[in-house]
Amino acid sequence: MQKTKWILFDFGGCLDSDGMHSRKLYSNQFSLHNLIKPEIDFETFNNAYTTSDDILIKESLAINSSLLEMNQCMCLNIAKILEIDDMEKINKVASSITNFQVTHLRRNQKTIEQLSKKYKLGIVSNFCGNLLQILNEYSLASYFTFVLDSYHVGVNKPDPKIFQMAIKLCLVKPDEIYFVGDNPDRDIAPASALGMKTILIGPYSRLSKSNYVLSSVRELLELAHKI
Repeated sequence: MQKTKWILFDFGGCLDSDGMHSRKLYSNQFSLHNLIKPEIDFETFNNAYTTSDDILIKESLAINSSLLEMNQCMCLNIAKILEIDDMEKINKVASSITNFQVTHLRRNQKTIEQLSKKYKLGIVSNFCGNLLQILNEYSLASYFTFVLDSYHVGVNKPDPKIFQMAIKLCLVKPDEIYFVGDNPDRDIAPASALGMKTILIGPYSRLSKSNYVLSSVRELLELAHKI
């Protein structure tokens, strides 16, 4: 008898990239466009990314933004922090990041559509207030029964409260829910601690105690008959 009733997803780094965290995607694109100076190491860039992300959330800069507009805002903030002033390249970076994410969203739409025929689906994500808008932008919103955007609910992963909110919305026992994410600490550990089963998307198998580790969201279709 099929026991799993719900599959919950992270968004950034999961549905939009199959395991590549956004900060890694950003650093890759800044490097590919020769915008990172030799003296800027990954830690320095990572701090700039985190600060930019905090600015977007605290100043509500992205709540009405499309995916491209959000990425443009992030890139501009990072560039300002790192004293990069090549606007043409900064805009190209934002477009490249968006194109990468859109490719994965469109590819994963087919998987989401198929899974929605068998399971109830939801999203639990640390985001900037515009997640539902982005889901609508790429025709994904209709597949999800609920979307918990941390900006709107006031709680960020890995705080167990946001996972508890999701469990209450599912109206089933935690072990009837699978959580799919790309981060062992923010996604897998807190979901597991509350009794949910977990699926890690990405290259962190040695760091995770998830029930399954997959290299892409598309592999969920092959796994569906087991869960």
